[in-house]
Amino acid sequence: MEGKTIQSIQRAIDIMNCFNENVHELSLKEISERVGLSKSTVHGIVSTLLKNSYLEQSQKNSNYSLGPAFIEKSFIVNEDVLIKNVGHKYLADISERFSVTVNLFLFKREHLKLIDRVQSDSMYYTISTSVTKIPLNASASGKLALAYSKDVNIDKIFNKDLLYKYTNSTIIDRETLMEEIRKIREDGYSLERSEVELGIYCISVPIFKVNNQFVGTISIMATREKLMLILPDLAPKMVSISKKISYELGAREE
Repeated sequence: MEGKTIQSIQRAIDIMNCFNENVHELSLKEISERVGLSKSTVHGIVSTLLKNSYLEQSQKNSNYSLGPAFIEKSFIVNEDVLIKNVGHKYLADISERFSVTVNLFLFKREHLKLIDRVQSDSMYYTISTSVTKIPLNASASGKLALAYSKDVNIDKIFNKDLLYKYTNSTIIDRETLMEEIRKIREDGYSLERSEVELGIYCISVPIFKVNNQFVGTISIMATREKLMLILPDLAPKMVSISKKISYELGAREE
């Protein structure tokens, strides 16, 4: 036997259920028509959902869409699947346009977890393991973590036991690394130039979720010749998809 439902809560649920993968934005009038309630009643419920960040209102047209709090709760269910579903179409676009293999990683405690990959027929270099500990000072994704992750203490890595010079290009000087981090924050992407493995270059961009929390990276590895050839067109495209994916995951530019 079903228990008693609370009308106000059911109405709020009905309003949130108006949005789906095909309906991202609705006006107050459209919501009112979909749930069969007066605009004044809907306005009160919508205002409450707005206050608690379950909905947000566009500054351009005053329409409503699902808000950061709603997205944040979805991470509890399955973060890997959510980020993969959001990011896959962007990875496919990059892979097809530039003939490269594109990897999507989650970042947790100095480790990268591979959650998606779009393979190119013209494959140049990929990471084969699903979970990899990354050198923070040498890899493109590691330097992104230093630039953006609140869980990484930049002072800690300058303990001599935590730094390793993989090649002659590996950065182990504090001043040089800090300048690299400053440039990453300015450009929106990170480069790895034979710093882990000779002849291998990498470009990575950050992915953020709710509260602008750094959660992962999109990375492309290739030979130096290949990456430098496509970099002028590839870099701005990577930065663009970084912003688009992050926005869909609930991040907002400050």
